[in-house]
Amino acid sequence: MYLSDLLDAKAILHITEALSKEQVYRMLVEKLCKHYHLPTCGDALLQKILQRDQVSSTAYPTGISIPHIRMDEFEDTVVAMAFLDSPLDCEGTPVHWVCLVITDKSSSKLYLNLVAGLLKMSKDTGLVKSMLETDGPGVAHKIKDLKICITKEITVADVMVTDPISIRPQASLTELGDLISTHRISAVPVTDENGIYLGEVNILRLLKVGVPDYLMMLDDVSFLRSYEPLEKLFEQEDILTVGEIMNDHEEYLGPDTSIPEAVFDMIQRHRRFYSVVDEQGKLVGVVTAMDIFRKIIKA
Repeated sequence: MYLSDLLDAKAILHITEALSKEQVYRMLVEKLCKHYHLPTCGDALLQKILQRDQVSSTAYPTGISIPHIRMDEFEDTVVAMAFLDSPLDCEGTPVHWVCLVITDKSSSKLYLNLVAGLLKMSKDTGLVKSMLETDGPGVAHKIKDLKICITKEITVADVMVTDPISIRPQASLTELGDLISTHRISAVPVTDENGIYLGEVNILRLLKVGVPDYLMMLDDVSFLRSYEPLEKLFEQEDILTVGEIMNDHEEYLGPDTSIPEAVFDMIQRHRRFYSVVDEQGKLVGVVTAMDIFRKIIKA
């Protein structure tokens, strides 16, 4: 099946004025309800979509948002698109392209394949620009010519954070602590000045600096009632560097790693965070278990 098989030019909008997300969704709902027989329509459907959006963001780093609803008593998959001259601000991500997908509850695989096809298109900035400059029939024609088969699996590159926070090995532990606290993260990739991945440092390695070696040999430290053993961390914050406590043998993922493979690795290695590194050794993103849960499972 091709992506174009699920599209109708009548359900593709080009919106020139600045609208809210609710207004854009309302216009897409009206288009679908006009051209398809849906079990739920109008405000009832709109509210379901908005409620679903509150559970998890549907925006991706490439500037596309893919709100999705699974409906009872519906045995089809329908898509409506809106191309926006004035982007929506979706949790800090500017969105120029909204794709509303409505499926039956048994079409999870088709939905994921559809998302993969849409994400592939959204990475082509030239293509997206050309679609923003044409009308519905023109967009439908472009997508048909592309012959995008919606069987490709979703990869880590589709859901990862593409502008990850990183730190240099020469940074002090004070700088590391400030970074972790400010951005509320528990792990940070370590890179050189060219963005080449060197390893990873996490909050447990930072805290371990404050734990004397003798405590690590004890089976039970419940007798401790003061912060004294952790005072070493305060003493070492401006002396030790990230390079001295980082793990330079940490496993990482490639951007083409499939989502099932990433989930398997996270479970097997008891990890919730992975750096994403390309073939040249450059850090290109980070992906967390929560990213996968929110953008794939709960999407």
